[in-house]
Amino acid sequence: MIQILRQTRRKLLRYFKMRPIHKVMRLLKRNNFLIMENTLEVFGYNGEYHTMDYVKNVTNLEIWEIANDCEIPLKRNLPNAVVKITNSYAEIKTTTKIFDTIIVDNHQGIFGDNKCEHFEIIEDCFSKLSNKSVLIVNIIPNILVSKYNTPPEITAKHIKKRKSFYLHQTGELISDSYFKDFYVKIAKDNGFITHHVFMVKRNYLMTYLVLCLGKITATTK
Repeated sequence: MIQILRQTRRKLLRYFKMRPIHKVMRLLKRNNFLIMENTLEVFGYNGEYHTMDYVKNVTNLEIWEIANDCEIPLKRNLPNAVVKITNSYAEIKTTTKIFDTIIVDNHQGIFGDNKCEHFEIIEDCFSKLSNKSVLIVNIIPNILVSKYNTPPEITAKHIKKRKSFYLHQTGELISDSYFKDFYVKIAKDNGFITHHVFMVKRNYLMTYLVLCLGKITATTK
């Protein structure tokens, strides 16, 4: 019953364009960065969490998902998308395709073979972005507010990974300004200048971090 209510609420918010990703789309349009000619959803799941919300803005959508049982719902929910059942971490290294928007709807913690959030994939994403492009990832401002029933040793590992990745003293509560500066630097280290960076709260735990990028050339250095 609870699941049905959640799905109904999601559909209503989608219909009225009131979900957080709709705000992201509006901000991208306002900044002249709603560029979704070729868009990649890195972790697609079944498409219901946010892909169905933004798909109307996309000309060509490719979705990667590792779980075989997600292929049918993905193709049902997003019939015009290219759905690929694959390991995204391997696929991002080998694909020859270039995308103008990449969306990483990453997990909220430790998952798979010791992966964490988007930490192990984000730099590979930069190598598949076009000259003018957008990169969207999930970030967690405050890991301590999580309602997930996570074993203490996993939480400790998560915090350790956050401290290492973000070069942050605690890895627990991270400010908006710290996030923005950090991701702008990552973009620069990977050959991109950040024209705009903004954050949109997604839920009590996760926030969209959006980078509007331009590839650094001899004239922009």
